[in-house]
Amino acid sequence: MDLQIEKKRLSAETILYLSMIIFFLLHFYKITLPPNGYHHWRESDTAAVSLNYYQEDMNFLHPRINQRGDGPGITGSEFPIYNYAGALLYKVFGPSHLVHRLLSLLAGLLGIWLLYKAVWILTKEKLLGALSAFALSCSPLYFFYSYKIMPDIWMLMFLLASVFFYFRYLENYKISDWLLSAFFLIFSATIKPLSFSIYLPFLVLTISKSHVKMKSFIKFVLYGIITFVPTLLWYLYARHVNEIYQTPGYYLGNMLGDFYKFLATSQFYKKLFLQWPFEIWIGWPMVIFFAAGLYLYVKEKRKFAYASWLIAPYGAFLFISYHSSSHDYYTLIATVPFALVTAYGLWKAVQTKYGKQILIACFIIVPLLTFFRVQHRIADVPEFEPMRTDTEKIIPRESLVMVEDGTTAIKLYQLNRVGWPLRGEIKYSDVQKLIARGGRYIILENKISDYDDSLAYLFEDDARMIDSLYCYKAK
Repeated sequence: MDLQIEKKRLSAETILYLSMIIFFLLHFYKITLPPNGYHHWRESDTAAVSLNYYQEDMNFLHPRINQRGDGPGITGSEFPIYNYAGALLYKVFGPSHLVHRLLSLLAGLLGIWLLYKAVWILTKEKLLGALSAFALSCSPLYFFYSYKIMPDIWMLMFLLASVFFYFRYLENYKISDWLLSAFFLIFSATIKPLSFSIYLPFLVLTISKSHVKMKSFIKFVLYGIITFVPTLLWYLYARHVNEIYQTPGYYLGNMLGDFYKFLATSQFYKKLFLQWPFEIWIGWPMVIFFAAGLYLYVKEKRKFAYASWLIAPYGAFLFISYHSSSHDYYTLIATVPFALVTAYGLWKAVQTKYGKQILIACFIIVPLLTFFRVQHRIADVPEFEPMRTDTEKIIPRESLVMVEDGTTAIKLYQLNRVGWPLRGEIKYSDVQKLIARGGRYIILENKISDYDDSLAYLFEDDARMIDSLYCYKAK
């Protein structure tokens, strides 16, 4: 279906490309900024791994963090393809935070295009595919993480690539599409295993479209094995690396007892059922279309596996309730099925008498409202170069530092140095032990006399300034 607007044809492709152009342009707001604002610490961790690849060692299997103490900093992590891509571009263009933000933005754009193609294949409705792409581009959560220096939007991009090839496989049953879908799902799941929630809609679609149920089910089980096993092996390797190097960077285990903490709390249900679906997964301006789409799917008994796709993420969120209800980036997988249902409501709306006006209003208003919804999460911060220039003048690159920091990663990354973050109360005995392990400098937010009375005895009297921070050298 195409729409006639002022005697000009507005095709599905036009809607798609307009969605992508608007998405692209709105992301140029503060696109060169270093880590900042919401999840500042996670951006710093991610960017530090890329910078350490670039500065120290390009061994893909040895990502390194800054909060390493006197160790090598090698850490187990999610599959570090995003970090490594940034480091490779650093080799060409030099270190710049623009590199990672463009990597996130391009992944966001590719995800929008892949959803369009996948829905078109599944439903044979190009316009519905284009409106699904538009709905995803206006999801505040998807919009925001297409800006952040974090790997999560790459996880979703790989997941959508897997969806696209699986839907194509169900049309032509080519083994190449089946293998490509599995390949991209492995990439997605090694970044975030929550991607495996896609198994449920894949299974429903496989059985519903197949004439030979048992054969299709066996092939689906094989698909599960060849995607799950490599993912499991990666995380076993990552935990093994952590056990060898004892680097406290990524939390890859010993959390199973925490996964279920929030199931008995109201916060989990409030966020994941009442707040986030409408506020950040869909966005309030599009909720009316989501409600209409959900109603129509139930009424018309659609068979496109949307119900299972809506349910599947919640299974994952229940399993990691402690994390999914406190870190919204764990819920990115929900933005896609919610966009599909929203797009169905919008698709029906644009076929009405006022369809032209509805579509124009959506394109004018909704992307801007999405932008303003997440804008407060992006904070103005100065570039790190002046701070790093001061550091280079004062602290030799090989020296280990102790840095007062309320997080584990931010200031060490800002300074481009390695060592220990000092969190909470800074005590003489703790600092003395770190000096014995090789700590040569301490960087504080206030003069050393404002801390433990005995602390000053461990360091030379004169402080050097690194931006607004006080730096002291151990005696």
